[in-house]
Amino acid sequence: MIKHQNLLIIISLLLFLDCKTSKGTGWKNPIKSNINPYGVKDVFVFLDKQNYYLLGTEYKNPYKRETGPILYISKNLKDWKSINQPIKINEIDINAWYKNGWFAPEIKKIKNKYYLTFNSRNNNENPYQKTGFGIAVSDSLLGNYQIINTNAPLVNSNHGSLTIVNEDEIYLTYDMDGRIFIVEINLETATLKNEPLELLGPKTLKENFKYLDAPQITKINDTYHILFSQFYGGYIINVYHMTAKHPKGPWIWSENNPVYTFLEADADLEVKNTYPEKHGFAPPTQVVFSNQIFKGLNNQYFNAYHSSEKYSEPYLCIDSVLIDRDKIIIKQNKKSYE
Repeated sequence: MIKHQNLLIIISLLLFLDCKTSKGTGWKNPIKSNINPYGVKDVFVFLDKQNYYLLGTEYKNPYKRETGPILYISKNLKDWKSINQPIKINEIDINAWYKNGWFAPEIKKIKNKYYLTFNSRNNNENPYQKTGFGIAVSDSLLGNYQIINTNAPLVNSNHGSLTIVNEDEIYLTYDMDGRIFIVEINLETATLKNEPLELLGPKTLKENFKYLDAPQITKINDTYHILFSQFYGGYIINVYHMTAKHPKGPWIWSENNPVYTFLEADADLEVKNTYPEKHGFAPPTQVVFSNQIFKGLNNQYFNAYHSSEKYSEPYLCIDSVLIDRDKIIIKQNKKSYE
């Protein structure tokens, strides 16, 4: 037992030092290099052919037209550049249900095709309506992606995300009204195979239940890991971790919860950019709700999230993650606003 604990400490230290100090790959959070200066939240990072890619909810540059999702590329998770707009939103019909928003986009490769998922709505009909989940497909990572479910969203959703068991068993998870739901989908037709079920809520979490937000599931070896946020009165955000052998559960509460705690009182309030109005400011992000474990080069794991902001612009943050069987150990990188 002592040898095992010592090994974990050594591995954790090496991963931590590598992320903070390695030449050409070290970084301090938040990471801003060539990323939208007006902010990106709900970030999603993935590895494809030795390159890292990034998407997120893009905050609008007030001096330009809305652009929708932007795809960024990096060799080292520190130095990014935008490479294209995978969805040509200016070509979308004004009456389309997915005309506006483009919240929490993701790209996943399945059956040698790339699927871009998103949560959108039509602000002309009702700018305050709930967002719906959509799927677009492309033969190329760079797109152009074609929307599959053009008639209607699969479900009303926040932070909708796909979990792949195998090429023929794929689940959609999302949060709605403070609970997390799951449903199996037909990917090619973008339709539901059955009715959504409540995955996590008061019945499953009992005394651990609070308002749930932004579920993200990552499979590591034969275990599924989920991260989600819980909102407490007084603007305390805790991020929790659970494990399961199948996306439908049962999910087991991790003993080292919470893995993060974000306080609104500690959130950054200072805007970093200029705005057309003298007292203009970035739309509020209300601290951190989105966390995503992803696999990097050399079998290393990381957690991506946006920085802890209240009324300022959100930016990309990445921390090292050590996987110890069913436990995750997160090493936070130093935060800097230089």
